[in-house]
Amino acid sequence: MLDVLEKADDLYGSYEIEQLYEYLLEYKEVSNDEIQWRLARVTHDRAKHEKDKQKRQNSMLEAFSYAEKALELNSDSPHCHRWYGALLHFTTEGIGLKHKIQTAYKVREHFDKALELDPDDGISLHSIGYWCFVFAERPWYQRKLASALFESLPETTYDEALEWFLKAEEVKPNFMCTNCLMIAKTYNRLHNKEKALEFLKKTLEFKVRTPDDEESHKEAEEMLKHLGHGHLAHQLKELFHPHHHK
Repeated sequence: MLDVLEKADDLYGSYEIEQLYEYLLEYKEVSNDEIQWRLARVTHDRAKHEKDKQKRQNSMLEAFSYAEKALELNSDSPHCHRWYGALLHFTTEGIGLKHKIQTAYKVREHFDKALELDPDDGISLHSIGYWCFVFAERPWYQRKLASALFESLPETTYDEALEWFLKAEEVKPNFMCTNCLMIAKTYNRLHNKEKALEFLKKTLEFKVRTPDDEESHKEAEEMLKHLGHGHLAHQLKELFHPHHHK
């Protein structure tokens, strides 16, 4: 299995998603958590490229089935908890708000567990930050509706979200385009325009590799325009990605 994992990691390193998916699929019946969480990850990444909403959702559920298997095989692996938490959210499509809220608490439990097992896991730190940001964003009427269902929404703030994002950046500087974008968005919500601009610039310095990177770039450009710095977005694109113009 070591050779299989090594080849899988090489393919992931060069982001050969389709090739990696086909390669790992041959081992999907193998009871090995290292294989299963990698299958969950690549299936998730593959789903991100899917334009059709239903196909994308089906792929996410397929990814979740691998994450579920991985966690059953090894509940002491930070990777297994991280991917279970990340994919659990996709099982709530089309179900009631109460169940969605209960699931959100479970998602957080798995990210916390991943972090307990690996305190320097940048992706889990980012994921908890994102979780906090999402619940800090919820408008009051959703809170009211949630409490009417005897299930209160998690109480979080933008300050708390920012702490997690910055911690992720501290343990693993410049590891993820989306983390820089989320820091910028959170600073913007906290009315710190200067810091928001600093991290929007950092976001646009990243090379686009994944659909998430592409999405983060688009959002960063839109935010810069909104903040009155559209020219800066253009300059950064020219500077860091001169061949990406249409």
